Amino acid sequence: MRPFDYWWRLTGTAFAFAFIFFGGGVLALALLPLLAGARRERVQLVIHGIFKGYIKALDCLGMIRIDIEGREKLAASGGRLVIANHPSLLDVVVLMALLPQAQCIVKHELWNHRFLGPLMRRAGYIRNDLDPDALIAAARASLDNGNSLIVFPEGTRSRPGQPPRFRRGFANLATMTGAPLQLVIITCTPPTMVKGDPWWKIPPVRPHFRVVIGECLDADQYMRYPYRSIAARSLTRSLETYYAEKLSNA
Repeated sequence: MRPFDYWWRLTGTAFAFAFIFFGGGVLALALLPLLAGARRERVQLVIHGIFKGYIKALDCLGMIRIDIEGREKLAASGGRLVIANHPSLLDVVVLMALLPQAQCIVKHELWNHRFLGPLMRRAGYIRNDLDPDALIAAARASLDNGNSLIVFPEGTRSRPGQPPRFRRGFANLATMTGAPLQLVIITCTPPTMVKGDPWWKIPPVRPHFRVVIGECLDADQYMRYPYRSIAARSLTRSLETYYAEKLSNA
């Protein structure tokens, strides 16, 4: 059964990637006329439903196995920065499948994409090449509207076995908006869809995703420092240590 399982998952992975990179554009074109004039919340809910169905299909078809711990903590996640490590290409899909009202900071390439760009803009996502003041203002407006704002502090997918290295951008967002930080720890065993690997490099066994919804931090505790830059550095170091300990014990 092992060779059959491998080739089944390889074929399923090909279709999964085709859906993300090609089917997503076709779906966006089909949805745009139906969502004309729709509020951002409605567009976000539609994207949430699509990703939820996508993850469920991957699980049911044996492509992945996924367990969620602490899901109930996300019920009050509106107005929070959702902070997560980034081991796999599927991380953002998983998080958006869990959060009905979520926004992301997306690469400008996606924002300007011929097919996906209009849907990104309709959902109110934030482009990452805005000047700092405009980006902070957009993030604050999103949080004030009750959205969960997904942020990956690493900025890109991590390498298996290496400790997390966080950029300071998320800490600047936290200290300038004062938003609570909902911590999420993601592990994938064995690793799959990691940075630099081609799509056809799949593990010999079905990968197991485990998503742990951790504690919620009050950013105000880092505001005791006399300068915001010091607060941001302290928050960055603190969460690097937190994630390193959690991942080493996973």
